[in-house]
Amino acid sequence: MQRLPEKIGLLADRGLPAVRVRALLKELDEVSQKHVSGDKPILEFRTGTLPMDEFGNVRLADSAPGILRDYGWDRLVYVTDLPLTTRRPVISQTVEHGRATMLCLPAFGLLRAKEGLRQELSRLVCGKPAGAGQREKGVDDIEGGDVEADTTRVLEGRGRTLRLLLGMIRGNRPGQLIRVLSSCLATGVATGGFGIFYGSVWEMSYLISSWRQIMITILSITLLTFWLIYKNGLWNGAYSRNPEPTTVNVATGGAAQPAADSAAWWRARMDNLATTGTVLISATGVYILIYLTMLLVSAAVVPVPFFESRVNADITPVDYLTLAWFAASLGTLGGALGSSFDTDESVREATYNRRELQRRQIVGLFDGD
Repeated sequence: MQRLPEKIGLLADRGLPAVRVRALLKELDEVSQKHVSGDKPILEFRTGTLPMDEFGNVRLADSAPGILRDYGWDRLVYVTDLPLTTRRPVISQTVEHGRATMLCLPAFGLLRAKEGLRQELSRLVCGKPAGAGQREKGVDDIEGGDVEADTTRVLEGRGRTLRLLLGMIRGNRPGQLIRVLSSCLATGVATGGFGIFYGSVWEMSYLISSWRQIMITILSITLLTFWLIYKNGLWNGAYSRNPEPTTVNVATGGAAQPAADSAAWWRARMDNLATTGTVLISATGVYILIYLTMLLVSAAVVPVPFFESRVNADITPVDYLTLAWFAASLGTLGGALGSSFDTDESVREATYNRRELQRRQIVGLFDGD
């Protein structure tokens, strides 16, 4: 009797995980010809998100059997954008005696993330176990993952935390956040453009020193970053998603706080660093767009003779660059106020702690195509 080929299901979270896996499907189909059984498996791809339990963890061991049964898959490979930590970045977990594997995309980092994911997926579709990272022994505390997994592999070596952080920022996709800050950008351009029509702004931009310009730029971007995080509630207040208090802080009236050495505390810190990095990149992007717009406006509406008459000096193209620079800083400060009117939920979805709240609301086994 001829043996049927193995069916391998590739499941990926919506967003960057789905984009990355979909881009590798053709190559994975070719690589799977080297399957350890000698028979080429059937690969099926779906997008979907596994739910969290009441403790905030994705229990792959609970979800995998139902998924394998419902779709008739022999093996499952799930790629998630959720960062998993045991106080060390988790890159993969395996349950069901190797039949189901969860890959943590942020742990693959930034610079070689595509190549690392390709290599790991190639191993899995060929029937081999996950090989990236080092096997963690005696997992008793994990944030986001399954503490009862058969195998948990973590990143080792220097720079592992930075690698996870860069992967988290990349997963947040700062470019998406820039696109939803339309009112912030519009207010910034309007504020900066309005300032260009005032001769006093020309004089200040001409007289102000470069180091002061730099300080104003840093201040404007920092304030915009702070306001976006504060106004949209993006800060993770070092909470513990475990309903049982880890420690009791007398200073806060006995409120439960995660212990400083717990995976929850470590994860909260990483969430905040990733959020700050994401919003900072987006704020810098908004600043650059405002600057380019101010450069065009100043070149179009500020005549050279009039500019020279206000500053009593010969004007060069560098002075127009400086004027646009100063106006962009003023515009970015105004844009921070404009961001108050951005109600798009994408501002909040640009952080992992917000996406986790959505994951908790999933009803059923998983939400997919």
